[in-house]
Amino acid sequence: MEEHSMMVGLEIHIYPFTRRKMYCYCSAELQDATPNSILCPICAGQPGAKPLAPNEECIRAGIRIARILGMHLAEKPVTTMRKHYFYPDLPSNYQRTSEPFATGGALGTVRFGEIHWEEDPGQYNAAKGLVDLNRSGIPLLELVTMPDIRSSKEARAFLQDLLMLLSFLGISREGAPIKVDTNISLDGGERVEVKNINSVTGVSEAIEYEYSRQSELLSRGERVRRETRHFDEVTGETYSLRYKETLEDYRYMEDPDIAPVDISLISVPEDRNPFLHLREAVSSGVPEDEARTMLIDPPLFSLYEYLSQYTGKQFASRFVTRDVKGELNYRKLSSSWLNASFAEKVKPLAVEYAAGRLSNQNALLLLRSLFNGKDISHELKALAGNYAGINEIRETASRVLNANPGAVSRYLKGNKEVINFLVGSCMKELKGKAKAQDILAVMEELLSSVRASER
Repeated sequence: MEEHSMMVGLEIHIYPFTRRKMYCYCSAELQDATPNSILCPICAGQPGAKPLAPNEECIRAGIRIARILGMHLAEKPVTTMRKHYFYPDLPSNYQRTSEPFATGGALGTVRFGEIHWEEDPGQYNAAKGLVDLNRSGIPLLELVTMPDIRSSKEARAFLQDLLMLLSFLGISREGAPIKVDTNISLDGGERVEVKNINSVTGVSEAIEYEYSRQSELLSRGERVRRETRHFDEVTGETYSLRYKETLEDYRYMEDPDIAPVDISLISVPEDRNPFLHLREAVSSGVPEDEARTMLIDPPLFSLYEYLSQYTGKQFASRFVTRDVKGELNYRKLSSSWLNASFAEKVKPLAVEYAAGRLSNQNALLLLRSLFNGKDISHELKALAGNYAGINEIRETASRVLNANPGAVSRYLKGNKEVINFLVGSCMKELKGKAKAQDILAVMEELLSSVRASER
């Protein structure tokens, strides 16, 4: 099939964590709610119901995102507009959406056009003909990119970076971080929009499917229509919803019930930049996958920052992402469990472990005890103070070799796996007082001497 140039732009709808809906006092927490139970005349679009001023929590979250992305904040008050369209989940027949409150900026090679706030419509089940308006009025931030993405791989990497930013800032609502509309065109032709994709994988698959579908149309000499399509998460395919609306179709008008918002009057603290932390961690030898694991989990990252002052960054990263996170996962605990008190208690363990005065086995046993709420100070002191020196390791390794001549013979004949048995036997005799890598180094040294003496 002929290769085609592709341009992809994304419209990313971010669900910021807020306590109430965008223009009313209804709760924004919908989990397990009975359909149509979190409603008032405002979010249900009843005639004569007047909206409140836009939710400042949502706007504040948007400003934080815009600053990190290097966007230019609006200098004049931001107007709320009415975007008209007719659908069962929109009882007022218009959606409130702001003018852009920030423009420009970039994330990597992807430039941004704008960001604005808006309200979510309800949910319409076309198969059953049922409408649930609980979601109506939930605050949204819509971040629009320029069509700078050229492949599904680039889209995936971009969205993963954006999700890392949202997690680091603690902005997005748990369980519903983003919803994405994807705009795809080939060879500068008509733009096809794929609506309401709920995962990074879904965006990648929708782009790949649309590339194949549009390429096939072009190869047959057919025209790609400007339209809106839906992505099926199960089949990985898109299907047509309607011909694409133009800007004029929405008949935008200023909402007469809502005063413009001067965002310069909203107090927003400066945030740290996660992308700077990522580069700094990687440049200091921390693997990128470990750095990303911590940056998408703020309590994990805070523990890493604290411990790295005493153990070094590489050790702290490995300890936090492998050992501490492993315990959290095993116990099905949230990382919010890692408070300042835990950090203080785990610090002596991490220091002794990093210094090589604890074996892997003993360090993990002590960490487990710490998670169980036990005081490990006496046991830590006993184990770290009773750590085997190089001479004790060498003497024990020599005894193990003498007691296992068959294993030694197999190793010398080329069976390298046997050394794992010898190291394990040595660790057992030392009762966890030495690290496996230290024993392995001594064992290899002694076996080399045996090989040399047999020549």
